[in-house]
Amino acid sequence: MNLLRKGKSKFDSPRMGYIMLLPAALLLIVTQIYPFFYGVGMSFTDYSLLTANAPDFIGLGNYIKIFTSDPDFYKILGFSFVYTLSIVVFSYVVGMALALLLNRPIRGRAAFRAIVLIPWVISSSIMATNWKWLMNDQFGFINGLLQSMGLIDEPIRFFATAGWAQFSVTLIGIWRNIPFMAITLLSGLQSIPSDLYDASRVDGANKVQTFFRITLPSLRGVTLVSTTLMFIWAFNGFENIYLLTDGGPLNATMVVPIYAYKTAFNSSKMGYASALSVVLMAIMVIFSIIRMKLNERAEA
Repeated sequence: MNLLRKGKSKFDSPRMGYIMLLPAALLLIVTQIYPFFYGVGMSFTDYSLLTANAPDFIGLGNYIKIFTSDPDFYKILGFSFVYTLSIVVFSYVVGMALALLLNRPIRGRAAFRAIVLIPWVISSSIMATNWKWLMNDQFGFINGLLQSMGLIDEPIRFFATAGWAQFSVTLIGIWRNIPFMAITLLSGLQSIPSDLYDASRVDGANKVQTFFRITLPSLRGVTLVSTTLMFIWAFNGFENIYLLTDGGPLNATMVVPIYAYKTAFNSSKMGYASALSVVLMAIMVIFSIIRMKLNERAEA
């Protein structure tokens, strides 16, 4: 018994806990913490891949250039916000409708839930290839259907004109993110006690009143988490637009992550690209803080 007690106390000691955490901590430092601080430090330099000279420290020079003399930044930032907010709002609205439908005792509900997940689980490359084919202006299914119905006289160049390209990538972004909202909200709906709905029916509340007085308030926590995550993912999203339009035409669908990537690897301005990445991170952090503060105020 004493030996067992001694062995247990040895493995329960704080030192043993630190030793067991050490591999994970080292991995986190190497893959996350060090690159983060290295990138932040690089943003204060003029580091470029085109020169062999050591980068010079320029302080806030890159940040000042971003906000005062970059001719493309505010246009790109504006579309990034429109693109992100459109995805958050419309995917939430459609996701809520699907969640309410899938929460009902309909026949084949399990199959419908699996089908709803398809846009979320399909790989980005397959998604982009399929949508490029569907929206092709020469042989695409959508243009063919619209022309056969007499709705358009000539094919729409969905990815070749600025307005249509912005509409197309936003629509595809909404389609791709609806499943996350639907499944997340569905899990929240299933956690609402049925007694609340029974009480509302006894009080004579109709379905609309029940939705706004019981369902939405009960989903406040789920809504906060899902919309915050969706904003971060969409604003920081890269592969969807990169595979569909590469930010074109003429930077019409360019978002901040792709702009930072092209600045780093096409223009070789690593220091400036690092500053863009830091600005991107700061925007997401500020949004998350504001979103949580507003939620706390609403609950107070």
